[in-house]
Amino acid sequence: MPSTTPRYGAPGERVQDTLVSDAPLLAGYSWPYTTIVGHQEGPQMTIIAGIHGCEYVSIHAAMRLAAELDPAEVHGRVLIVPVVNLPAYWERTPFVCPIDGKNPNRFFPGDPGGTFTDVLADFIFTTCIAPSGAFIDLHGGDMVEALTPFAIVAADAAPEVVARSRGLAEAFGLSYTVNSRPAPGQIGGMTFAAAASVGVPGLIAEAGGIGQLTMQDVDLLVNGTRRAMHAAGNLHGAAAVPGTRYLEEFNWFYTTNEGFWIADVRAGDDIQVGQQVGRVLSLTGEVLETLIAPAAGAVLFLTTSAAVKAQGLLLGLGLWPTADKEA
Repeated sequence: MPSTTPRYGAPGERVQDTLVSDAPLLAGYSWPYTTIVGHQEGPQMTIIAGIHGCEYVSIHAAMRLAAELDPAEVHGRVLIVPVVNLPAYWERTPFVCPIDGKNPNRFFPGDPGGTFTDVLADFIFTTCIAPSGAFIDLHGGDMVEALTPFAIVAADAAPEVVARSRGLAEAFGLSYTVNSRPAPGQIGGMTFAAAASVGVPGLIAEAGGIGQLTMQDVDLLVNGTRRAMHAAGNLHGAAAVPGTRYLEEFNWFYTTNEGFWIADVRAGDDIQVGQQVGRVLSLTGEVLETLIAPAAGAVLFLTTSAAVKAQGLLLGLGLWPTADKEA
């Protein structure tokens, strides 16, 4: 039966149902979810996906976890919401919610008095994220986005939250983890940062790309999530901790002009200071912009579409820590 808060069964039970909201702007939508309650005491873990509706790797990974996690192995409670941004999922809209054009991962913890995306973020944050003991937000590389597997954690939260978030990231085991500490005026409103602000350790985990359903990337997210659940105390015993390579914040490249984008690097490449990473041409072939790396790092994601609008996002560079730069 649909409800405004997740429903949990008795120990050993799996519940599959839908969430609905009392907010008028969200009327007509219902969010499928799964809860699993273990026989053993433990914390609550919340896993979400589909913040971006075309990141199918993350959505399928959440679906698999909901079906495959055995209540007999779970400690505590697990909540899984496989698609948060339902309007984008059904309309096949990358990055934003088609109702108001906002990227949901810029508006957490939300605003009940805002537009559709603000209210959606508030609903998911209040009912699913804030009550958690740990939190994982799965992402999968949107329609025109190539990426190398990476995670993001909050590096500017309370020390205990930072330490526990890094523990989750190291257990998850993706190639890179960005220590995120946005300066005033930089991009904020991401799920993991909102969670950390209320004392919930967590991370974003990214794998996949260009809106394709690649099963090896689904496996990467499923297996990483399971290891993180061991680290959080939601699965019995200790799992292997593959570790991760830390990066210090993002440097995001935007185009000034509209035009034709040509990347000179690929996702996963190591970049040196002063290296050319791409060009933007006019539609008559004139070079309008040449983009140069201001610092050393790794290319975490890049736009695969040649067509770019003015102020369009082109590439995300994760910066090496100072010690790595000097090595």
